Amino acid sequence: MRKHARLAALVTALGAVLAAALVGVVAGGWNLPASAHASLVASDPAAGQRLDRLPERVTLEFSEPISAPAYVVVTAPDGSRADQGEVRVDGAEVSVALGGSAPEGTYGAAFRVVSEDGHPVTGRIGFVVGDGPLDDAAPSATASADAADPAPASTTDGDDDGGPSLGQVQVGVAVALFAVAAGLLLWSRRRTR
Repeated sequence: MRKHARLAALVTALGAVLAAALVGVVAGGWNLPASAHASLVASDPAAGQRLDRLPERVTLEFSEPISAPAYVVVTAPDGSRADQGEVRVDGAEVSVALGGSAPEGTYGAAFRVVSEDGHPVTGRIGFVVGDGPLDDAAPSATASADAADPAPASTTDGDDDGGPSLGQVQVGVAVALFAVAAGLLLWSRRRTR
């Protein structure tokens, strides 16, 4: 009898520890935003903007700070690269200098950045220099052996790498802890009868 009482007390204590861990995991999960990926909130020049001449730089502003390195490739209407120099990351802003011959037409600025939660975010904006039309499909950069060049993308939303997010892991751990705690509680009640 005494052995069963100690076992029941141990199972109850273990269940209480698991329940406390469950509460901690769930409570910690509520503090995370539902979608923690960075998103493009503004750009200079703005998407679709018409300019008289090529600006000195393209600046992209995101909803949260961006981790370095970040990549921005700006292509001219003839497919040549218009970006020059290194991409600068300053908190939530990413920028790159522009230069070159600056032919009239649609320019595409493709980007690949990493948000605070570690997920890559890719996208593209287009703008026009001169009187040319705004092509919906801005020119893509020519193939390059440089692995640092981002692959052109057509959206500005987060690009999921296929792995589980931190929130999904926390929910999974919470469910597992709840199942273990419930199983131990049921087992201890059966043992004491």
